[in-house]
Amino acid sequence: MILSRGYRLIALLAVVLTGCDGSRNCGIDHGIIEHASLLGMSYDNGGLEVSIANPWKEGAMLQELTVDRPFRHAVVTNNSLAALMVELGVADHIAGVCEPEYISDTTIHAMIDDRLIADCGSGMYPNIEKILEISPDAIFVSPFEGNGYAQLEKLGIPLIQCADYMETSPLGRAEWIRFYGRLFGAENKADSLFNVIRDRYESLAGLTSDFHDNPKVMLDTRSGSAWYTAGGMSTIGIMLADAGADYAFADMSGSGSIPLAFESVYEKAQDSDIWFLKNSTSGNLTYGQLEKDFSGYSRFLPFQNRKIWVCDVYRTPYFEETAFHPELLLNDFIAIIHPESGLTANYYHPLD
Repeated sequence: MILSRGYRLIALLAVVLTGCDGSRNCGIDHGIIEHASLLGMSYDNGGLEVSIANPWKEGAMLQELTVDRPFRHAVVTNNSLAALMVELGVADHIAGVCEPEYISDTTIHAMIDDRLIADCGSGMYPNIEKILEISPDAIFVSPFEGNGYAQLEKLGIPLIQCADYMETSPLGRAEWIRFYGRLFGAENKADSLFNVIRDRYESLAGLTSDFHDNPKVMLDTRSGSAWYTAGGMSTIGIMLADAGADYAFADMSGSGSIPLAFESVYEKAQDSDIWFLKNSTSGNLTYGQLEKDFSGYSRFLPFQNRKIWVCDVYRTPYFEETAFHPELLLNDFIAIIHPESGLTANYYHPLD
């Protein structure tokens, strides 16, 4: 059935999900890649050789593949990649998406309405029957530690592991644009787009050398019994440093979100100058609602001084746009942390 569509993966001569044994060198040859730590790309014998490191197991490989022709009919399970494909001019290569209710891009919704793009259900558990029906030539999935896609693997359709979100630098994640561009036949446009993003990001980061103060910054809120905050070596942690902030958890070297007890957060962040948080509800978040949710929030200085800034993620394309455009989020951070910069924030606004 897959062969009959003409999309069977001549593009992928080898797709391997594996750890390394002692006989194999799992070091990444980054080749033409300059910023991404998990990604290696080089050209060999007319094809593109790609290596993706396992972000959870040092020295291990997550995936290796050889590409010699673009994908034309892919299922994309995360909305940031779908939005990027629109930007790269290859939206017509999207055969299906997952959870379109979280996608704000009007082009994709119009294509769904016209039945050019199928709704493939949950990103974690895609609709197998729908995928078989549309017969894609690849499925782009987000890997998670300890969680695989066993049912999808049985289909015999190549799975592309989108580990970009595990990169440890803002420009490292953005450089995956060059990888995705090559997979969809938009190499030149992808390289050009990344160069613009890199130059703008570095230009913005250079502004902060002229500022003399470094306001202390804290992030996010509790989720259940834990307060997940970004490690100092995460993309957000590095971005806050580039924005000229004194991040309260900069000394915590983790590259992902770190679960902490309220007391630990309070000890390190109680005297922060600015508090950034995201509102994932459909209503307007207020200081009163925040205190009602958890009275401990009112003990933090930015709560008392009304220095909380919020991003309404359901009403802005925050996740779709900033995943591969770190310069947009850096602009917001600098605008708020250093108002003397003259920049204007686009995603965050003062909490009501």
